[in-house]
Amino acid sequence: MNCQLSLILAIFAVVSSSAFADVYFKETFSEDWEDRWVSSQWKEGMGVWERSSGKWPVDTDIEQGLRTTQDAKFYGIGSKMEKPFSNRDQDLVVQFSVKNEDKESAFCGGGYIKLLPSDTDLEKFGGDSPYYIMFGPDLCGYDVSRIHLIFNYKGENLLKTEDIKLEYEDKDEFTHLYTLIVKPDNTYTVLFDLEEKASGSLPEEWDFPSKTIDDPEDTKPEDWVENEMMPDPDDVKPDDWDSIPEMIADPEAEKPEDWDDEDDGEWEAPMIMNPEYKGEWEQKNDSQPRIQRRMETKAVGQS
Repeated sequence: MNCQLSLILAIFAVVSSSAFADVYFKETFSEDWEDRWVSSQWKEGMGVWERSSGKWPVDTDIEQGLRTTQDAKFYGIGSKMEKPFSNRDQDLVVQFSVKNEDKESAFCGGGYIKLLPSDTDLEKFGGDSPYYIMFGPDLCGYDVSRIHLIFNYKGENLLKTEDIKLEYEDKDEFTHLYTLIVKPDNTYTVLFDLEEKASGSLPEEWDFPSKTIDDPEDTKPEDWVENEMMPDPDDVKPDDWDSIPEMIADPEAEKPEDWDDEDDGEWEAPMIMNPEYKGEWEQKNDSQPRIQRRMETKAVGQS
């Protein structure tokens, strides 16, 4: 992370379907913050965090966050929640703010929150550590400006099929609030400064496995009709169809005046295509009276 990053964790909550939220984690970085947070020693020479109000504070008593103190360093830090949570039948809301206050044109950095398994060794927390959700800004120069949102499913990290784009002017030195909302119906919303940047369906925008599979016991009925068209039973070949020749003698041809039958043989008019010839007869097709279309195997649920 090549940046000076002031990372302020504002709130991490699971919001129930009622009007009141169950807050499972909230951090304002009071003076005793180090009692709750464990700095990662995943790599040698990890960057050091410090508590800071950053530049341009309004009220230093309440505006506190963690700031990186060295450029071109890896940073990691984690804290345990006091109680486990499940987002079954209730909304999950993850929200935090980030300020890249020493941003330069060549600035590159990511400020992510990861929701980790409860047995994670926070001192060894690093890039290879398993997680459930990774969420936050990914910024670099003029080209990269997006919000990462990655879900882990059975050990596989699933990236969104399309980036959640940020505008270039969003990459400034001011504080920005990032919010993720995941609902029980497998829909999501991502907010940037409380304005929607993306929303939709998790199964449609991440490569989660399908909830259904083809029923292996479902077989095609023997009388299943797949052909949409059938020969028209009312279409009958005319009686004289086969008697019309493909080639006929040219009726406009005339025997040359100097033709000698004894020397040249019997004169025959040249052959031409018969304009009355219609080719091989084919019975017309008509729609099936009981078409059943293409057989599709029934789907069954899978766990």
